[in-house]
Amino acid sequence: MSRLVRRPMAVLRWKGELPESFVYEGRSHQVQWVLDEWWEMGDWWRAGRDRRVVRVWTHDDACMDLECEDGVWRVYRIWD
Repeated sequence: MSRLVRRPMAVLRWKGELPESFVYEGRSHQVQWVLDEWWEMGDWWRAGRDRRVVRVWTHDDACMDLECEDGVWRVYRIWD
């Protein structure tokens, strides 16, 4: 199960083009592993933009999908 949150996060440190550590809802998270990465197409009929999605596993055993759209990173989904 998962829940869709799509809320902003603050990136603290980068590893290449991807967040290595970030703050979400006042808690600091460190990425342990990048599990997957893909692009999702925007709604072409609404001139939507493509976005990058990265599934990560954090140091506190959370599995999250992070998204980047127009250079802004958000926590997109949290997996149980």
